[in-house]
Amino acid sequence: MALFFKLLLFIAAFLYAMVGHGGASSYLAIFALSDSVSPEQMRSTALVMNISVSLVSFLSYRANKHFEGKVLMVILSASVPAAFIGGMIRLPGSLYLTLLGGVLLLVGLRVAGLGKETGELSPMPMYGGILAGLMIGLLSGIVGIGGGVLLSPLILLMRWAPIKTTAGISAAFIFFNSVAGIIGIYSSGQLDIHPETGWWIALVIIGGFAGALLGSRWMAPQTIRYALAVVLLFAGVKLLLF
Repeated sequence: MALFFKLLLFIAAFLYAMVGHGGASSYLAIFALSDSVSPEQMRSTALVMNISVSLVSFLSYRANKHFEGKVLMVILSASVPAAFIGGMIRLPGSLYLTLLGGVLLLVGLRVAGLGKETGELSPMPMYGGILAGLMIGLLSGIVGIGGGVLLSPLILLMRWAPIKTTAGISAAFIFFNSVAGIIGIYSSGQLDIHPETGWWIALVIIGGFAGALLGSRWMAPQTIRYALAVVLLFAGVKLLLF
């Protein structure tokens, strides 16, 4: 079981980093299916691992010039303080995880139905970016994810950025959002990290690096879109069933 558990973490990091995500929603599901991590440790442990993978993914996409700083900064201006507040909130997680799972299923289906990129992008309105950051940041801090599974489909649906640029933006967003969330958890005295997290971080960094390299350099934008849809649908089903 221990080997299978670690293999699942590696695969999750690989798949999520490929589309610019950190994998927290998947780590939470893997933790829930095993006896290795207590409920009190899940959120903190998932966020710490999320920080590591999202940083690797961001650096890879940025190095390959798939990044837009202006879009990121507008969204972060609201999401970081919201994630900090969300991290301080202790609420029953079942309702939020069920809600999140339903949202992921819907956006996954929508992303899967998008056509090919046309190049016709729309400038992101300031109020739209701030509102998106506020809502995604708060929910992310509460449930212990980075928020990329919500931000990526939003950017694509609104046509604020191309697919690979969206992956780079999401990776950076997840990193800063996760840091804010973990600080909020620590500030409220809820920080509880599993003692083997250091080993797990090393494992997911390797998987995340491989996935991010594949996504940022060699995968076609259309392939990344389908991969993102699969990740969203998979995460949604996991959260609803487990």
